[in-house]
Amino acid sequence: MTTEPRNNQSRLFDEASDWLIRIRESPHSADTKAAFEAWRRTSTAHEQAWIDLCRLWSISGNAEPFYRPLASNKPKAMRPPVLSIARFATGLAIASLTAFAVWFAAPSLMIRLTADHATATAEIRTIPLEDGSMVQLAPDSALRVEFHEDVRQVALLRGEAFFDIAKDPNRKFRVVAGGAEVEVLGTAFDVHITEAATTVSVARGSVSTKPTNARSDVSQSILAPGDAVSIDRRSGVTTRTLIAADDVGAWRQGRLVVSNATIESVVNVISHYDTAWITIADPSLGEQRVTGIYDLTSPKLALGALVDPFGGKVRNLGAAVRVISRY
Repeated sequence: MTTEPRNNQSRLFDEASDWLIRIRESPHSADTKAAFEAWRRTSTAHEQAWIDLCRLWSISGNAEPFYRPLASNKPKAMRPPVLSIARFATGLAIASLTAFAVWFAAPSLMIRLTADHATATAEIRTIPLEDGSMVQLAPDSALRVEFHEDVRQVALLRGEAFFDIAKDPNRKFRVVAGGAEVEVLGTAFDVHITEAATTVSVARGSVSTKPTNARSDVSQSILAPGDAVSIDRRSGVTTRTLIAADDVGAWRQGRLVVSNATIESVVNVISHYDTAWITIADPSLGEQRVTGIYDLTSPKLALGALVDPFGGKVRNLGAAVRVISRY
């Protein structure tokens, strides 16, 4: 049995979310109905993306019959039963719904099972370590502590953390995070993991960083306050930038500082501070680049400020889903 690649599934799910917006805004439009049915019949993967979205919609407690007016001319082979939205969480749909949930949640579950400390969406936690060091864990993040006699080591398994390290000349402090290693004696710095790269930025003192696949010290980077380095998780290629030392770990004060970042990457960060599920229905909007400061204490307003200059809108489907598009 073959399945669609995950990135294609994600794209189709975003497109299905966009159709949900259009349907709810024009539920009786013949043109909308025709265009939707054409999209939906494109492939079984398109149909499955729509069914998956309906399930998510049902789980969120929004079972209004937005779907029914568009199903009247649909062939029986492709048509869910009457009241299908309300039934998606029961009966035969449970198996598919479980698989859908596992597809999204399995990696997160495995990380949480191996972590010593983990945070939920919109949760920031301060963790004191046995050596006097302090770690502030950002939302949707996970950390494992691995202290030994000769080295103090922690593994950042996911997300972002700000480290304020107590000095110990006899034991270096090492952070292992998504393809990167950071070593310090006493300093304060931030580590952020994404699917593409691990970024280390220094607020105080100095740190050395290197890709975990580095074969020699040539690949090491020494960072001072205001320095930041991004290490590609696949290639190990490093990119250095400058950042105001006061902006390192700005998320702890509810600020997100970005420079020449894509809207998609910024939305990914904001999503960790918002309990709603967020999707960008227009890929070209997600590719636009921005520089600015956004308020993480109000994710909904931050999203609006982010996309409004590009004609983007944030539409709320109840309290559980936000869809970003240009119309």
